[in-house]
Amino acid sequence: MKEIMVREYIDGNMAVSYDDGKKCQGDVTKYLNQEEKVVLNFSDISYVITAFLNPIIGDLILERGNGVMKCIAIKNANETIISKIKQVRDGALMKREDMEE
Repeated sequence: MKEIMVREYIDGNMAVSYDDGKKCQGDVTKYLNQEEKVVLNFSDISYVITAFLNPIIGDLILERGNGVMKCIAIKNANETIISKIKQVRDGALMKREDMEE
């Protein structure tokens, strides 16, 4: 299992950039392609916005299906971050259902 420290992709303790999320997604995708499970560690992160999470969670669900979330674990995320992750996940699942119709 590969652990990704989210703070390594951002400046400070707030994850607010789509581009930073894309960088993180690149590493997540690399590990998933190697059939590794991934832990996203939000240690020292106080705040995220959905723009940061969209490439990491939303785009991966759109590309790979909901099953991808079985390969991604979340660690050290506060309640606000968990809420944002769920929001992005649910939005991607709805989009995916629309694509399948």
